[in-house]
This record gives sequence, structure tokens and C-alpha cells, in this order.
Amino acid sequence: MKKNEITTATTISQIEEIVAGDIDGETVMMSIQNGEYYGLDDTGNSIWGLIKKPVRVSDLIDTLLERFHVDRETCEKDVLKFLNELNEDKILEVEG
Repeated sequence: MKKNEITTATTISQIEEIVAGDIDGETVMMSIQNGEYYGLDDTGNSIWGLIKKPVRVSDLIDTLLERFHVDRETCEKDVLKFLNELNEDKILEVEG
């Protein structure tokens, strides 16, 4: 495991430096810090909305399992991949 890798025990939230809006049903975000634009699909949009306040990744996965028809293993793998990508781009607040 990498030093800053997000796991199910990690607590995460949105960073304040992101400007986000809805364009044609897709969330589009801009990082003020790194000047990059990001587009989120429905699942990414759901995750982004759920991390407005700090949340433990395992609790986030539990919430997503209630909303989407997916098995836990797939959900956990996909969510961790997505969150680690956001973290690499420095658009997540990571605690612990």
C-alpha cells in the first residue's frame, strides 16, 4: 500500500478549492489549486455529493450499496480506485 493510499478506514471530504456546477446533468468541477477541469458521471456525482462533509470510506460504500445494484467487492474496488485518482489530483481532503 502506498503511503497516502485511501483505504476503507480513511476519512475523506471535498476540498474547499473546488468550484463545481451542473452542465446537462453532469457535474463539472474546476480545481482552483491546479487549474484542471473534471467531469463526473452519475456515480462520481453521487460520491462527490456524499463527501461534502467528512465521511469514512467504509460508510460511503455502505451508502452506495443502498443506492446502486452492485456487489460489495466491486463497489469497494471501484470506489477506492476513483477516490485514489481524486486524491492523486489533490482534490480530496484526507484524514488518517
